[in-house]
Amino acid sequence: MQVLDVVDDIIQRDADGGWEFIEAVRQMDVDAPLLSNLAAGPLEDYLVAHGEAEIEKLESLAKQDPSFRELLGRTWKNFMSDEVWRRVQRAARSG
Repeated sequence: MQVLDVVDDIIQRDADGGWEFIEAVRQMDVDAPLLSNLAAGPLEDYLVAHGEAEIEKLESLAKQDPSFRELLGRTWKNFMSDEVWRRVQRAARSG
């Protein structure tokens, strides 16, 4: 099993573990391309899998943290519900 498969598995089955992974990577001193991959990969997958239950937490963080707003702005809709996607876009624009 490759590392990306392990990360995907954690994100799909464990909202808390997936969030811990996303936050750990986000807090590292990483470059913009890696952050883009975090947004369009694990964060996007997290929102697809857990967005309905977790969106309020992400909206709250976006209000406080401009770098998280930027990260949200790099996600794609993928298979998120229309409601979660609308809230993600709003949070990315203005927190």
